[in-house]
Amino acid sequence: MNSPNLRIRVPGTSANLGPGFDIMGLALDLFNSFSFHFFSHSEFRFTLEDGSDFPFAVEDNLLLVAYKSYFETYLPGKAIPGFHLEMELGLPIKGGLGSSASALIAGYFAGQYIHQNLFSEIEVPDNSKLLFDLAMMEGHPDNTTTAFLGGFVFSYFNQSELVIYKEDFPEDISMFLFIPKFETGTTESRKKLPEVYPVNDLIFNMSRIGTWFKFLQTGVFSTLKLAIQDKIHTDYRVPEGSFLDIIGTSIENSGGLFTLSGSGPTLLIFFPKEISESEISTLQSNLKNICTSHGILYEFTPTQVCSSGTELEKNSLSL
Repeated sequence: MNSPNLRIRVPGTSANLGPGFDIMGLALDLFNSFSFHFFSHSEFRFTLEDGSDFPFAVEDNLLLVAYKSYFETYLPGKAIPGFHLEMELGLPIKGGLGSSASALIAGYFAGQYIHQNLFSEIEVPDNSKLLFDLAMMEGHPDNTTTAFLGGFVFSYFNQSELVIYKEDFPEDISMFLFIPKFETGTTESRKKLPEVYPVNDLIFNMSRIGTWFKFLQTGVFSTLKLAIQDKIHTDYRVPEGSFLDIIGTSIENSGGLFTLSGSGPTLLIFFPKEISESEISTLQSNLKNICTSHGILYEFTPTQVCSSGTELEKNSLSL
């Protein structure tokens, strides 16, 4: 097959980071990659890197939903080119690492690519507008905005625009991902949350968000320990005595910290940079014992911040 017309690589994201419910995220160095081969007729085919078909019905494909939404919004009435899409999926589906956001970004920016190449006489929206649209599609900006920009991102809606602050993440922190092999859907997970919160819980979270920015300035691990505390969603999604609570206790007993990544079940784990290999090995052994006793498969892997965000490689288009 010829080289793709468009290749989009989107990093995974860990959203919320404790107190920053729906407004904070961190881009990480694991990726979904999408290679588009466009053609003039409206046919859509999705294959994985090994050549197998995508394991979901077309109507459930968020990438295609976003692609068509772009045309409805910015190119109404224009013919929608089809494509063959090859995907390399490094993000677990419904794992709390932004797989849905990656699909929305790929589909929407594929629409922008067609706009730029075939309908340039019509004004092309800038990226800030597209990021707002994507956040509206997902209902919150913490995944899509973070995945596109990379790094640590604090973002929120302000009427018809997004307010975005991107910050560097301290280098003297080691991070790992604990990824259990079961799925947690965001919609189902949100049903666990209360509709009304005590004022003191809201004040608590606001204070911890402020502490996050102090940590970003200093990189002090003890400050991070305060910054990740949360009373809005974590305790409802990880109740006391649950599997993830037991895993979290083991992490804390090893001197680490953790946050629930998005709605879970993945945990983002933090250690000081000077953590030794033997200490990590001990933690891995403890996690293995817990998972074995619960009959749960998992992955434990080091990770780093992806500061570059989404990468687009654009080649010529001729339909």
